[in-house]
Amino acid sequence: MTARESLQHAVLTPAQTLPLSGNKASAVLLAVVDRPDGPTLVMLKKSKDMRSHAGQISFPGGGVETDETSEQAALREAWEEIGLAPERVEMLGALDDDRTYITNYHIRPLLAWVAEPPAQWRPDPVEVERVLELSLAEVVAAEPVSWLDFDILGVPFRAPRFHFQDGTVVWGASARILKRFIERVRPHWQP
Repeated sequence: MTARESLQHAVLTPAQTLPLSGNKASAVLLAVVDRPDGPTLVMLKKSKDMRSHAGQISFPGGGVETDETSEQAALREAWEEIGLAPERVEMLGALDDDRTYITNYHIRPLLAWVAEPPAQWRPDPVEVERVLELSLAEVVAAEPVSWLDFDILGVPFRAPRFHFQDGTVVWGASARILKRFIERVRPHWQP
């Protein structure tokens, strides 16, 4: 089974058939890039100057406009944030939705395959400090190395934190999405 086929088994259903609700609807793109040394998962480090989530590691993505689907929003945001042209992206489907607790976003994670990535990423200088590519083999094998325990309005929450070999630390909503991605891909993964 190829890496792309393993990913295809992980998705819920074609993304365009899933409704997205909420006043802060957003979509993120889990773009897996086909590289000669093995597939990679694209993430980014947000600029320290951002109003929210400054300096955090996240997936390309953002708010869904009123006239677009979650798929269109994720593709638009990936183009704006890192220069990933929509025509290079093969949408595979959606993963489980997530919500942020503080900023109240409803997040639709969309899984995609990029067979022909751009020669060079083009990070938006205002929003993105740098683009990261994590080895998919390392991601699929990852386990949370620590857990962040916190309390929101008297309700306890526990969120995973992942640390990768290149020093990348993923936490918050991105870590929850990453954890569910790993849980769905790992049973089908054949490196």
